[in-house]
Amino acid sequence: MNRTPRRLFAVVGIGVMLALAVPLSSASSTEDDPQILRVGVPNDLTTANPLSLRSGSDWNVATIQYDMMLQFGNDDLSPQPGLAKECVPNGDLTEWTCTFQEGVLWSDGEPFTARDVAFTYELVINQEISTYAQYFTEGTTFETPDDTTLVWKSKMPTSQPETPPWIYILPEHVWSEYADLDKADLRAVENVPSVTTGPFTLTEVDRGQNWTLTKNPNYWGDEPNYDEIRFQLFTNQDAMAQALMNGDIDVATNVESALLPSLESDPNITVQRNVSDWWLNLAFNFGGQGEDSDPLSALQDKTVRTAIAMAIDKQGIVDKAYDGAATPGTSLIRQVPEQWHYDVPEDEQIPYDPDAANTLLDEAGYLRGDDDVRVDPATGDRLVIRMPISQETAGALPAGQLLVGYLDQIGIEVEIFPVNEGKMYSYWNAGDWDAYIWYWTGEPDPNYQLTTLMSNQCGELSDGCWANADYDALVEQQETIIDPEERQAVVQEALALSYAEVPSIALAYPNNIEAYRNDQVTNFTPVPGDNGYLIPNYNNVGMVTVEPASESSSSAAGASTGMPAWGWAALIGGVGVATFVFFRRRGRVDEEEG
Repeated sequence: MNRTPRRLFAVVGIGVMLALAVPLSSASSTEDDPQILRVGVPNDLTTANPLSLRSGSDWNVATIQYDMMLQFGNDDLSPQPGLAKECVPNGDLTEWTCTFQEGVLWSDGEPFTARDVAFTYELVINQEISTYAQYFTEGTTFETPDDTTLVWKSKMPTSQPETPPWIYILPEHVWSEYADLDKADLRAVENVPSVTTGPFTLTEVDRGQNWTLTKNPNYWGDEPNYDEIRFQLFTNQDAMAQALMNGDIDVATNVESALLPSLESDPNITVQRNVSDWWLNLAFNFGGQGEDSDPLSALQDKTVRTAIAMAIDKQGIVDKAYDGAATPGTSLIRQVPEQWHYDVPEDEQIPYDPDAANTLLDEAGYLRGDDDVRVDPATGDRLVIRMPISQETAGALPAGQLLVGYLDQIGIEVEIFPVNEGKMYSYWNAGDWDAYIWYWTGEPDPNYQLTTLMSNQCGELSDGCWANADYDALVEQQETIIDPEERQAVVQEALALSYAEVPSIALAYPNNIEAYRNDQVTNFTPVPGDNGYLIPNYNNVGMVTVEPASESSSSAAGASTGMPAWGWAALIGGVGVATFVFFRRRGRVDEEEG
């Protein structure tokens, strides 16, 4: 996305006059006013293309609109009927026959068929879309003997159809136009307005501001109670919380933990602390991404990485970066679902012990120089870590600031660079960094997250291009195991290896915090379970069941045409800034696979 020059001096004056013409009071409502669910978010929508999803807002919007073949269950994320009623395997699990719902229409009125599913899966395979490609073993093919049947054929036994594959099904009659584009152009398809089978479609996007989803008139499930879902971007969390307390929005997502006291003290606000499905990650760079890749040599030494892990007070990060709304991180797979999380046995844990870390480095020959910074005995280089930090990831910057002090205690200097998400992708792709703090979020099935540390993912999903043949073999082995208990044992072995080798460190599993006006909205369906997400992350059921708390409050909310208090504050501040700013800020950059 290019920066767009703007001539603002004249525009500012016009904007102020137009804004002053807007009444402060809400317009009267009628029965015909649309019911609008207003959601505040701190992260911009970076793409509406299901093949390019990155930010939390991207995934939320895609989940609201699109269906998967099978969907994740509300309680435990187990596979449940979706577009497909069921998928039945043959005796050796090399062939699965999936039977689909009848009479489903796309939002533009075209019939949905099993061929749409085959087309989507073939597109993912042919274009090597790394986010989704791990669901298919080499040589996987699909047949559609009729409109409601898909036959998934694999050369080896597989349970992937029942994982279920987290792939949003696309309409062939729309996307076939783009199927032969190269991957970068395919991922750049705008896709607004969208054509979907889910309860809503994306109809309007103003990046950096807001985006709107409209009820799908052809939705095959229960009719949603809201006509529109309107997302409003807040780059300031205090402003988002104030908007919620003022009643200017109905729901706030990804709320900073520091705002909990003020929100929880308001009787009209209900706070939801989601079970963690993401974690704050410290990744080390091993090099190999490209000619500009120049990581710190000492970090290739497991001894140094282990000493760093021993110097980090994870409970301190939980307490200070997240105000206690998190748990200390351990292994690569987060705590949802529980059966795949690896709780490191006490005798295998890398303890928080800065004194022992200092001893470890001393014994390995990393002695302190005159400035108290350790020196690599192999290269003579000072141990100075260049560390970009995603400033848009909750808790990342304060955690990075804590790390500066933690590692100073063991003679390692850290230079932190807080940057936006787009710049983080640039660092990631170029490999010109030593370590960084970002986040990971996984899937109900462990395969995706395990894959991100495989050596063949350098330049794709891998953080720092770590390579370990034993780890690769374990991940490949678990992919072929059908029995859940047998597979769990191999997954745990892979997780134990990755924990011991320290290619990265899970710093914390933060709670995801949402809050809503209980006097304006009710009947969410959290997923998974009572402590799950309100705004969809796994399935779109919650956006069907949610409804206005009362006719009067919702109608007034949906009909409001006045500017809320936070809007006036933003306008006044924006006028001052606008006279000096000639370029619109750039959103997150699509550089992962472009």
